[in-house]
Amino acid sequence: MTNRMNIVYHSSDLFAPVLGTSVVSVFENNKSFDEIHIYIFENPLSEDNKKKLIDIADSYARNIHFIPMPDINETQNLGLKDVRAGWFFNSYMKLYLDKLLPKEIHRVLYLDSDILVVDDLTELWNMDLKGHCAAGVTDCLGERYYNILGLSKKAYYCNSGMILEDLCLWREKNIGDKVRNYCNKNGGYVFFMEQTAFNAALDNNILIIHPKYNVYSMMQCLTYEELLRLRKAERFYTKDEIAEAVARPAIIHLTNSFLLINRAWYENSNHPCRDMYQEYKKLTPWKNEPDFPDMRKSKAKVVQFFVDHLPKTLVIGFASNLYNTWRVNRIRKTIMDAQQKMKNVR
Repeated sequence: MTNRMNIVYHSSDLFAPVLGTSVVSVFENNKSFDEIHIYIFENPLSEDNKKKLIDIADSYARNIHFIPMPDINETQNLGLKDVRAGWFFNSYMKLYLDKLLPKEIHRVLYLDSDILVVDDLTELWNMDLKGHCAAGVTDCLGERYYNILGLSKKAYYCNSGMILEDLCLWREKNIGDKVRNYCNKNGGYVFFMEQTAFNAALDNNILIIHPKYNVYSMMQCLTYEELLRLRKAERFYTKDEIAEAVARPAIIHLTNSFLLINRAWYENSNHPCRDMYQEYKKLTPWKNEPDFPDMRKSKAKVVQFFVDHLPKTLVIGFASNLYNTWRVNRIRKTIMDAQQKMKNVR
């Protein structure tokens, strides 16, 4: 029996070097697989960037497939509204892969482009999902967020940068319809975008797996106690599990943080995995291209100055108050306003 893994990404030309670096990290650390098929939803990708990605795949005897990015908001009637200027709705495609991929594909691993795969994924890929539609890693989220986002007491809010999906069960359980219902119920205002829609639609139908499969940056930048204090999280991993994940990760998610100066592919980055990212980048056709320019505005640099020079405990306390009080209240008000507008329309 052929040992084949299917991985899905989405990207535009802007992120092509980051995507290529992620793809190389997959191929470098998963040579045990007979076949790896990468499906990239492009939005768009130039012929030059596609050729570079194909060249990477050919050099490892792997396969890449390009799929035009559909307008998920329109085709699935999600009615989404902008939560933040500059955000797009393309990421919702990861919730409709049962409809967008060939029917013969039964299982996929979705990865965000800002991910490095640093270990063999055989154990993850062959994992028994025990009747769940998906597997994921719990995000560090406070109880007030669970309440305002309408999640049950049994649910665990997962980061959607890595999702292992059973497309047959996804189709059988009509997850796409549940995503649409959640978006419509909230007047199209969905905070944290498709990540929240994913968690709300599946609720308690996500298998929670070891955090080594999605080590996001805050796990690396903060101690366990600092992380819990920042997010006021109750539904989370143990201290030992997080320590194991940080020490021996399988998938590293190069996310942002107020404690960091830019992400790993930018100039002036102090990301803990910057050197690792650069080593994988050297294996891509973008190896000689400069890092992304530091585009931070004056306000961001002023904030960074205080983050760097104030006591860490004070910074975390202030950030925790913003995150768990001010932001929660703002989200609640926006949701209530959206729901009131819906009532007025009716």
